Parts: sequence; C-alpha cells; structure tokens
Amino acid sequence: MSDQLQATPMESTAVNADQILAWIQEWTEANNLKVPADLDQTFAEAGFDSMHSVELAFFLEERLRIKIDETVLFDYPTFASLAGHLVSLSSPATASEPQIAAPSNGSAGGAGNW
Repeated sequence: MSDQLQATPMESTAVNADQILAWIQEWTEANNLKVPADLDQTFAEAGFDSMHSVELAFFLEERLRIKIDETVLFDYPTFASLAGHLVSLSSPATASEPQIAAPSNGSAGGAGNW
C-alpha cells in the first residue's frame, strides 16, 4: 500500500457507494493511476494491474474494517460494481436495498471529480 495514504477506518456508521468511490479515487490519484470519468469503466482500462488490485483491496479493507478478498477487482471489474458490492458487504442488514445506481452521465453525485 502506498505510504502516501494513511487509512482512516470507518466508524460504526453505514457506508455508501459515494464514500467508497471517494476512497477509490483518493487511492487511485495517490498511486498515479488514471481516475475514470465513467464509473462503468473497468479497472484494467484505468491502468490497474494485479498488484494495484491487491493493494486497493487491502486499503479498502482497512477503511471498511471488513475482510475483502484480494481478487475482488476481478469479480467486480468496474468502479460502480465494486462500490455496490462493498456497500452490500459493509451493511448486510440492508443488502436487499438498492445500493448504487450507476449514473448514465458519468457523474457520481459527490464522489469527487469522476
């Protein structure tokens, strides 16, 4: 994981997709990777390799305080699908509720400059 980022773990409040996307954006920028304009872009298209995938998974695991499989970016290959999956993992009581609607215009509604 990059020494530039210091993980700030989540408190006991519910996390949403915008927060997860903001963390992903923060990590991506700190690691000099391309921040996509489209949340349906894959991590591979944004320049992530297998090492980046593992490092991001560890970073998000620290933030969310939940176990995240190191291969999660392969199972959920887009920014939007990963955020939705992690929201469902972090709040299993509300997993049946819709967690993320990928914006059709490429806007993440407050997640940063996507």
